[in-house]
Amino acid sequence: MISQSVQAAVIALQQRALAARDLYELDRIERALDELLRTPDGQATSTPPAARIRSALGHAYEAIERRREIAPSTVLDDHTDLGFEDQNYRFAEVHLWLQTEPALTASDRTMLRDLADGEDAASLADRHGLPVARVRERISRARRHGRQIWHETALAA
Repeated sequence: MISQSVQAAVIALQQRALAARDLYELDRIERALDELLRTPDGQATSTPPAARIRSALGHAYEAIERRREIAPSTVLDDHTDLGFEDQNYRFAEVHLWLQTEPALTASDRTMLRDLADGEDAASLADRHGLPVARVRERISRARRHGRQIWHETALAA
């Protein structure tokens, strides 16, 4: 059975983990939660949740520092290969966004999809029977509108 003070401490740490933006902080919170859940009945039931949280986070800090002493972090130099990124991933991501973004107008969606498929102003001008300068203007407007929507959705996420 979990004591009320341990339960309150676990809930508070879980909420703190949801707001955390740092891997170190998440690791520390995870270790603190493990410690709290190893003794769910609470060895000292009169200890308030805030004190339990401080204690568990302190022990987590000590464990992380011991780990850093054993295996210190190293900085990779600029010449190290950091891995391979599949180039088709970004292509698929852009296509999916173009298909599903509700804020794009139909004409912008079509223009941006054609550009993503490899079309250029000259080929689009030939296909639609328009002057190249006019198509370049439409491309510029569609890109600006798409970029604005992309940044707005990225900031909201």
